Order: sequence, then C-alpha cells, then structure tokens
Amino acid sequence: MSNTLTLPGFTDLYARMREPGPSRRGTLASESRAALAAGFTRVCAAPDTNPATDSTATVELVQHHADASNGAKVLPMAALTVGLQGERLTELATLKHLGCVAASQADESFADTRLLYDAMAYAASFDFPLIMRARDARLGINGCAHEGPVATRLGLHGIPSAAETIPLARLLELLRETGGRLHVTRLSTARAVDMIAEARNAGLAVTADVGISHLYFTEGDIDGFDARFASAVPFRSSADRDALRRGVRDGIIDAICSDHAPLDTDASLAPFPQVEPGLSVFDRFIGLWLALPEYCGIPSNRALDAVSAAPENILGLSPTNDTIEVTTDSISDAWLSHGRNSPLATAAVLPDGTPLPGCVRGYRLEDGRRQNLW
Repeated sequence: MSNTLTLPGFTDLYARMREPGPSRRGTLASESRAALAAGFTRVCAAPDTNPATDSTATVELVQHHADASNGAKVLPMAALTVGLQGERLTELATLKHLGCVAASQADESFADTRLLYDAMAYAASFDFPLIMRARDARLGINGCAHEGPVATRLGLHGIPSAAETIPLARLLELLRETGGRLHVTRLSTARAVDMIAEARNAGLAVTADVGISHLYFTEGDIDGFDARFASAVPFRSSADRDALRRGVRDGIIDAICSDHAPLDTDASLAPFPQVEPGLSVFDRFIGLWLALPEYCGIPSNRALDAVSAAPENILGLSPTNDTIEVTTDSISDAWLSHGRNSPLATAAVLPDGTPLPGCVRGYRLEDGRRQNLW
C-alpha cells in the first residue's frame, strides 16, 4: 500500500525561473510546474533574468506570465542594483510596492562597500529583506571548483573558502551598522556556518539557507571533470558538507532552498573550466528532501520547518494553506524542467548508490485548486 504524506506546501527561497530570457533554458510555465513537482507552491525567482528584474516593466512581465502558468506561485526578487552591475541602486521601494518580496544581487559580487552600505541602510528604512550571497568580487573569480586537493590534482583554478567568508564578514559588519533584515543564501563552508552562529549570539538579526545539493555532494564528485557537478556555489570538502548538515540540524542554517538553475544541453559541452555552472534541481528535490533524516541526520520536523515555516518567517509571509501529497515509496520518471543539467537526471540514485525515495503526487492550492501531477 502506498505511504502518502500530506504536507504544507514548501516555499523556495532561491531558484532561477529563466524568464525573461532564452526559452530553451526554461520558462515560467515549465519551471513553475516543475516547482510543484518538487513540493514548492511558492518560489522566490532570482533577479538574474535577461533583462534583470530591476524595473517596473520587467517585474510586471514576470508576474503576468507567472499568473498564467498554472504552477507554483512565483515571488519575484528585485535586482538590488541596475542590471546587477553593482553601480547604481534600483528603486527598491517601488519594486517592493509592485510585489517583490526581497532584493538580491543574485550571484554577482558587490565590489563597492560604500554602495552596499547605502543599499542595506535604504532597504532597512522600509523593512525590505535582502537575500545576499557572500561572494568576493576578485578572490577566486577565475575558479571553477573548491580550492582543495581535487582541484589541485585536476589542475583547476580554485575558489577558496575565504571567497565566501571575507564578504560574509563584511555583510555582517554592515548589518551591525545599518540594521534591517539580512538573509545570507546558499552557504557552502564550515567557517560561514560558525560565523552565522557567532553573529546570532552577538544579537544580529541574520538568517541563512543552503542549497539542498550541498547537503549531499562534495568536491570529490567532480573527479573526472564531471560537468554534471558544475555548480555556481562550489561543492566543497566533506568537512564543509558535514558542517552544513549540522547547521541545518541545529537551526543555525534556517532554511533549505533548491538553488535550481536549469540550462540547455549546449551549456555543458565545453571543457570543465568553461562549463556554465548550475544544477537543475526541481525534479529531484523531493527525493533529496525525503532522504534528509536517514542520509544527512536531519530530523524530519527540522527538515519540514526548513522548507515551510522558516522561509515564510524570513520573508515575512503569512502561512500558506497550500498542501502537497507526497508518496514515499515510488518515484516519477517524468522530468518537467527544461534543464536536465543534473547528476540525478538519468536515475534518482546518489553517487554512493543510495536510491532516492518518493515523489509529489498532487497538490491543493490555497485558492481551492486540486490537481494530480502523475
């Protein structure tokens, strides 16, 4: 007999929905549908679209297409700077009024500390959350893998842990000065987890998340130049991965996001150092999430909180009445995202041979819509 769970709909704090942009990489229709299959009924859409979500016209386009997609509810993030170029702030108050739930610089670094200070103070003045990745503007800029023994052996340019921890220290110090709501997205290092804990103990109102893939994979998985593991946030050492798991388990890392980044087939054909990084995650997210207690030592209640109540609290959203129906004893062979750039695309099996359980069978949205997915 099928073992079915009825759970609150998940909220994703970071995903690329690819529209506006090249449709071969994904559309709001395809990716919002794939998000439902991941258990997400609400998804924060990263602002690194083409063009970036830095204007009224682009935000309204995203909202219009998302509303017509019959998928997860898309929550646009505003670009923090015009074109994400780090030179001039966008009209954040206007973009918030239009419905943007947060502002972000996406994966673009922020070189100008004065402008970053102004951005954080400006956002704090009207309680607008910032979702920021800690990434140094120059350190590791040409890197494609964690700076460690695997990259050294393969002859790859490395991205040191300090490329995350130095800008994280800057963000935390500026938060101390400006106040406001800072959410640090997609941590990858053990030291960053410690820094978040230290900041909390010092009274700073900072939250954090991790991409779910980083709770499973490490630098060792790129061995053999496996482009399926090319990630914008590099997979680091097993010690880093274990620290991320403990961070989620202990609540230091509040939330788990998808870090979904669909790419077309051509994007992975170059040699590893030139491969465009990104993993398509939605179609395997629920299996990875269901495996968290047994495989990662994260209790079920903490795993659920990390994709439901915690993201809602971070964004200041009201709890959703959306529900999903998850079966734990079968998977779906269908693939809904346009991107198949995933180490799990051909089979729902982790590198050590562990099969991933379960799939989302259906959902019921707050407006009463009920639908089976498979």
